[in-house]
Amino acid sequence: MALTNFQRYRRIARFYDLLDRPFERKRYRPLRPLMFQGLSGHIFDAGVGTGRNFPFYPPGATVVGLDISPAMLAEAERRLNEATAPVELLGMDVTRLDFPDASFDAAVATFLFCVLDKE
Repeated sequence: MALTNFQRYRRIARFYDLLDRPFERKRYRPLRPLMFQGLSGHIFDAGVGTGRNFPFYPPGATVVGLDISPAMLAEAERRLNEATAPVELLGMDVTRLDFPDASFDAAVATFLFCVLDKE
């Protein structure tokens, strides 16, 4: 039986950054600052994962980082000291959000849509 994305990320969370390091260094890291240019206020980081965006949050912003995987959130928690803005981490399914309308000034998603389950 194939693993769901939830199960897969629970298993690899501790090693995710190590496995992804070559791609992060050469491809993703140079693009991360661009994603946050011009953003301010209350930002929603959907699929926060291990917190690789933390160093690029705009100063003065506040961020809610959401992920369905408790294991990935645990890794993000370890990285909170790298954040350039206050971050609240929440465990929640991005397909079943529980926020009032207009809760955020901006939303970002880094590599989220490629890992959502099809159903």
